[in-house]
Amino acid sequence: MKKHILFSSGSLRMGGLERILVEYLNKIDKDRYKITLFILSDFGKLDVFRKDISEHIDIRFLKPEKLVTKTAYLKHNKKNLLNKIIYNLYMSLERHTLKKNFVKNLKEIEKVDVLIDFDSGLTKLSKETEHLKKIAWIHNSLPNLLKKEKKIRKRGIRLNNYDKIVTICKEMKEETEKIYPYLKEKIEYIYNPFDFDRIKKEAECTDELTAKEKDLLDDNYILSVSRIDRTQKDYPTLIKAYKLLKSKGIKQKLYIIGDGDFREELGRIIKNENLENDVKLLGQKKNPYVWMKNSDLFVHSSRYEGLPTVLIEAMILGKVVVSSACPTGPREILENGKSGLLFEIGDESEFAEKMFLALNNQNKRKELEENIKMRVKEFTPDKSLEKLDLVMRELGVQKNG
Repeated sequence: MKKHILFSSGSLRMGGLERILVEYLNKIDKDRYKITLFILSDFGKLDVFRKDISEHIDIRFLKPEKLVTKTAYLKHNKKNLLNKIIYNLYMSLERHTLKKNFVKNLKEIEKVDVLIDFDSGLTKLSKETEHLKKIAWIHNSLPNLLKKEKKIRKRGIRLNNYDKIVTICKEMKEETEKIYPYLKEKIEYIYNPFDFDRIKKEAECTDELTAKEKDLLDDNYILSVSRIDRTQKDYPTLIKAYKLLKSKGIKQKLYIIGDGDFREELGRIIKNENLENDVKLLGQKKNPYVWMKNSDLFVHSSRYEGLPTVLIEAMILGKVVVSSACPTGPREILENGKSGLLFEIGDESEFAEKMFLALNNQNKRKELEENIKMRVKEFTPDKSLEKLDLVMRELGVQKNG
């Protein structure tokens, strides 16, 4: 009889975490494991990865689209006391709905051998999950994500209810052990798996591009791909660094793929710096790989991370990367500068220097490209699945055969 894995995650919208979730779901051996997927929030058409999940996986949404959409609307329109009260009521309704539907759906499916809480979104449901063997996945630096000491302590208490805790890189494992020494024996790290063939295939596909996009693709450009937010992704530093780079005579444009609540303000910054003809906000792209493949350089400015998947995806396509040395991930991925260039968070001058070096020093560029070929071998699906299988074996969840 197959072992039954229940995965849980927040949504199937565009994002690095969601993309990695799909990789795991589609790569786990379906002949040996039955998989059910609980998605906490139904975002309807925005759940772009739903169609990428194999048909044999049972997908169940726990909070309906209508409720999720209404709560999101209220969150961005808390202009007066009444709206704040209504928003808080809807948040309470969401929590109640999640708990009720989790219990209901759990009763409807076959006995679960292990629950993989892929975004740690079920940490508050300790009572409802206490009878299950559980693995919590951590995708971000917790001190930077949670910030407040009280929240960090509370997260540790909740994580203690899990049998295993998986972080997505060694640096994050060490950071988490330092914060929660009493959890040390539970913590493992597994690199995210990447489908090399899919990434390389999509990098060649230009069928869905408009004529204007194809013209942009033919230009010389530096590329950044991430969510455009005001907290984690440090786009102001990227714009300042790019302006310094322009002053050194660099001709490449700067393309930014992504969307988020900081996009409008980022547009104003670009305009204020008189860079409207050089910096292009391309919006969200289901296939960023064709843009990666044709770029001259891939850059990443962030204040904190987990294991930034876009760095590895760019490296799979042979691209040289310049990234902030933020916690956690970039230093480890780029081997402290051996397989890519690093700059200190917020230092636009060093950022500009490293971009200039990557674009103009051919010897350095060739050295990095050779190191990249070896480094990306650590991120194959087989290696990630081997480590996941080992973690499950430690919990007594044995494969058949």
